Amino acid sequence: MIYEFTIENFRSFGAAQTLTLVKGKARNKPENLIAGPKGFPQALRVAAIFGHNASGKSNLLRAAEVFVDTVCNSARVVYPNNLIPNIKPHGLAVEWSTKPSRFEMVFPTADSRVFRYSFSAFADRIADETLMEELPSDREVPIFTRKTDDTGKTTVTFNREKEFAPVAREQLSKFTRESSLVLSGGANINVPLLLDIFNLITGRLSFLHFPPSLAGVGRDLAKLLSDDAALSQQLQAFLRAADFGIKELRLPQATPSTDAVPIPAWFPRDNNFFPSPVRSVHKTSDGRKVEFDWDEESAGTQRFAELFCFLSLVAKEGRTIVMDEFGSHIHPLLAERLVAWFQNPQHNPAGQFIFTTHYTHLMSPNLLRKDQIWFTEKTSAGESQLACLADFRGKNAPRSTEAFERNYLAGFYGAIADFGPYLSGVGYEKDEPNPADPPPPKAGIHTP
Repeated sequence: MIYEFTIENFRSFGAAQTLTLVKGKARNKPENLIAGPKGFPQALRVAAIFGHNASGKSNLLRAAEVFVDTVCNSARVVYPNNLIPNIKPHGLAVEWSTKPSRFEMVFPTADSRVFRYSFSAFADRIADETLMEELPSDREVPIFTRKTDDTGKTTVTFNREKEFAPVAREQLSKFTRESSLVLSGGANINVPLLLDIFNLITGRLSFLHFPPSLAGVGRDLAKLLSDDAALSQQLQAFLRAADFGIKELRLPQATPSTDAVPIPAWFPRDNNFFPSPVRSVHKTSDGRKVEFDWDEESAGTQRFAELFCFLSLVAKEGRTIVMDEFGSHIHPLLAERLVAWFQNPQHNPAGQFIFTTHYTHLMSPNLLRKDQIWFTEKTSAGESQLACLADFRGKNAPRSTEAFERNYLAGFYGAIADFGPYLSGVGYEKDEPNPADPPPPKAGIHTP
C-alpha cells in the first residue's frame, strides 16, 4: 500500500500537490480503512479523484506511472542521448521551465518500516534523490542523499552506513550515471534494502490501461481465469448477480454441455475474426443453454469482467492499482457496487484502488468517506491543484452525511467548469435549492 504521493512541476502541475491515503479525522465507515504498521496510521482502501475535463486528473496518475517507470528502468536501460523518458515540466509559466520535476512517495515495507523516497529530474539528469525512514515518533532518519550538479557530477552521501556494505557504497558513488537513480542501481547490485524498496515500488503498484479496442481482451481474460480457479468462480458469481444474462463461463478445456446450442451460421463474422478462448453461456426462452464467443458480449460486459479480475488480484495480493477513467462502459450503479465490493474487508484484506472518474454518482456518503474524495482544478494561470473534501473548512466544510454529489454539481466544492458565454446560454432544468444548504461559493477549489 502507499500513504502519500507528491508531484511538482509535471505537465499541468506546478506547485507541489500531494495525494494522501492516510486516514483523516472522520470516524465513519471504518471498513474503508486498512491497518498500517504498528505505530503508524491506517490507510484508505480507495481514493476517488473528480474534476472537470483537462483539470489534471490524468496527469496526476501519469506522474505516478512516470515515477514507477523511472525507478524500474533508469539503471538498466541506457536511453538515446541519456534522456529520461516522459519528464515534462509545467509549460504555462516561465519560472517552471528551469526547474526539475519532482516525485515523492511514502509507503510501508513488508517488515513494517515506512519510507519516504523522492527524486527530482530534468530530461537529461537526476537533480537529486533522497531516501528517508519515517519513525512512529514522527522523526525522519535519512538513509542516503544524492545530488547532481550542472556539470553532471554526482555526489552520493550515505547517512546510515549500516544499511550498505562498503563495496556497495563505493560502487554506487562511482558508477551511478547522471541519468540513473541510486535506488535502481542499488537494486541491480543486490543491496538488500534498496532491492526491497525497488521491488515494492515496481511490483506492488500497478496501472490498469484499457486499450481503445477490445481486441485481445478475451484471451487476456482466459489466461487470468485458467490460472486461478477461485477467481473464475468468483467472476461467474458476480456476472450472474450483475444481471448480464450470463449463467456461466467456459474455457477451451471445459467439457461442452450436451444441451448447448451452437452459434447460428448466419451470425455475422469478420474475415479476420479469431474466436476468444472464453465462451459465455446464456439460457434461451425455453430453458436451453446457448454459448457465445466472449467477443460477442457487450463492451461494458467485457470491460467489467476484466476490471473485476484485476481488482480481485490486487485485493488478493495486497497491491495498489491505479486507473484513469474508472467507470468507462460500466453502468453507474454497477461501478458503485464494484467499489463497495472492493472495500469489503472480507474480499480485500489490504489492496488499494486509486482512480479518476466522471461518475459523480460514486460521490456518496454511503460509499466513500470525505477523506476518500479528491478534486482537481486549474487556476487562472493554468496550474492544476489537488484538494481533499475532508480538508474544506469554514462554512463550506461538509458533513459526513451530506449529499456530496448534489453539492459538488451545484458548485459548493469547486472543481467544475466555469462555462463561457456560448455554453452558459444552454438552458437546463435545475433542482430546487435546499434552504438548509449554504449558498454556492465562487468558482475555485476551496483549500484549507
